Amino acid sequence: MMPLEEARNALKYQLGRCDRWLHEVDGVSDLFPEAAGVQSDIERIQALSTRALSSMLKVALLGRQSSGKSFLISGLQGGLKYLPIIDEEGEQSDEYLGILPSSASPTTPCPSTVIPVGDDPTVDASGRGLLRVKFKGIAGWVKIGTNRHRAEVAAYAAADGNITDRRPEHVNHSVERIELLISEARLPIKLFDLPGSESEDEERDEIMYEAWKEADCFIYVSQATEALTVNELGLIRDLYAHAVPAKKRVLWVLSGIDRARQREHGQFAWKNVLATNNQYLHDRYPRSEAFIGEGFLPVSAAFEAQAEFEEKEGRDGSALRRRSHMGELRDRLQALLESGAGHKHLRQVGEEAGWLVRRRRRIIADMLDAHRMTVDKLEAQRDDLHDRLEEMDDSLARMRAELNDDLDRRIRTTQRPFSGLADELHRGLDELIDGGNLSAEHVNEIDVRYVQLFNEWMTAADGPGTLWEHEREELDAGARLILRSELGMDTDSQLVAPEPLDLDVIPVQTDGGRPFRAYDMVQSAANALGVASPLAGGAVWLTTSLSLATIAMPIGAAILAAIGIARITDVLKDRESKIQQARQERKAMLDEQAKQARLGFEVMVRSQGRHLIDTAEEHHHRHRSRLRSTLDEMVHRINAEDTARSRAIVDRLEPVDEEGRGIVAEIQDFIDLNRTD
Repeated sequence: MMPLEEARNALKYQLGRCDRWLHEVDGVSDLFPEAAGVQSDIERIQALSTRALSSMLKVALLGRQSSGKSFLISGLQGGLKYLPIIDEEGEQSDEYLGILPSSASPTTPCPSTVIPVGDDPTVDASGRGLLRVKFKGIAGWVKIGTNRHRAEVAAYAAADGNITDRRPEHVNHSVERIELLISEARLPIKLFDLPGSESEDEERDEIMYEAWKEADCFIYVSQATEALTVNELGLIRDLYAHAVPAKKRVLWVLSGIDRARQREHGQFAWKNVLATNNQYLHDRYPRSEAFIGEGFLPVSAAFEAQAEFEEKEGRDGSALRRRSHMGELRDRLQALLESGAGHKHLRQVGEEAGWLVRRRRRIIADMLDAHRMTVDKLEAQRDDLHDRLEEMDDSLARMRAELNDDLDRRIRTTQRPFSGLADELHRGLDELIDGGNLSAEHVNEIDVRYVQLFNEWMTAADGPGTLWEHEREELDAGARLILRSELGMDTDSQLVAPEPLDLDVIPVQTDGGRPFRAYDMVQSAANALGVASPLAGGAVWLTTSLSLATIAMPIGAAILAAIGIARITDVLKDRESKIQQARQERKAMLDEQAKQARLGFEVMVRSQGRHLIDTAEEHHHRHRSRLRSTLDEMVHRINAEDTARSRAIVDRLEPVDEEGRGIVAEIQDFIDLNRTD
């Protein structure tokens, strides 16, 4: 595997080649009946360049309100400035200016994202960055502007911001989420700043859960002035239910240690909070070393900002910098990049770029083949193409029916183990339920054990997750076999040879040829895979989809009630039940959970299977379009008075085709060199 920075530079070079090559293609686009897509491909390559050189790791910050998430983000990316203020009486106060607004009161009312874009020439993200806002009920992002005053940023992003500092036309709009694009960043990571756990705005839940699913890892932020309490049980439990099955890393951060330096029991107060918080995790999540990791890291973005101020004034700030521990936090994030996430990100960008070039080069190669052909073969090839084209509609219907039948059969196979799920849950939980009084702490213990049991059962050798991993691979192989049978082999000897089926990068969308069904995926497989140990398969994806934190789709209500971590505490508060009756109700709930788990499982695996089938259909549709274009060109040649036009076309297209072939080969070499699995 290449060193990360070397891989990054290599991909940057290849993306530059792709961009230049697509401009060459645009220069010969007058030869193609449908050339509008070239500009779209150029824009996609430019967007890939921004992605490749900026947000290589996606990190979601969670924690209670006012835990310091926004302040920490500003510090992590070097956007926090320290400003000592001297009042008229000579008293000094400390002020900090960050790229996101922050204060001691609840600050972030909506999900915010900070995205590094590097030196992307298409984006002006200088100074404090480019602010974009998504308003509720309004489609698309609204660009507010670059390097806006902090009061204006706070007016859109902060709960205590003054809405009169917004543009007049935005005063009465409700902000759904914001993005801040920055050109200068210390880490190539995309940071999600999510509202605190006490947020009661259910309309934003889906946006937040989408960020959970997209994140490669998490930072849980807790304030150094107050130890974890029972109030954090729900959020940390949801984090556990998501992160453990998906094998996503959690970094625990104790923020603001600069504000907890009073002496308690012979040491700084924050050290006592640190010990209490670490014990909190170990008590509630036994046998979960991967989840707890190294425990809480004490940090102070304020100390680091002060150190930078001192150093700019010519004084020594090294002691403050060491006490901040911010460098250690960045090192841990960098280690995640180096351990696989960075290479995985670059490889995915390379795969998409390679697919774009390969798809475009195929069209060029088709035309070249048509114009290189001797005249005496033209009519025979025309008739062959016509016959193949007429067969395509029947071919598509056969493929769709066969794959749908295959999917139904494979889903039935994976559902068989569910008949034993209820018994498994009762064996693992009944004694625990009977052993307590269903207090908040007791329910949390049940919830944690539930997640462990369900994950172990799902990923066992004969569990549904493991079975589906195998069945999905077989469905994939079946789709490829059918396509090879219906379209022919990918060989240079065949005119309009089918291109390889690549399920990871082919977009399933409407391209004007025909409407395509859009099946909502509960969760993208790529986003669900762990970054520290990249995996490939449905078991990890599946269990991630079944965790509480990822339930945000229309089916979510049913699954949340059934296989999510049952929030029974509030229900019991509203009932004056005897404790024994409450225990029986909780155990009875396990039967319903097992029943609904099967239904939820089917919805999710069918979504993934349908996505695979849709991708195969899209592949079929693209091949049909190529056949039609080549046939039209063939007819044009047959009707032409001479072959001068063909010679001219070949002269123009041959160097473009040769360059495209070289780019595809070198990108594939790059992908192979940066595999981490």
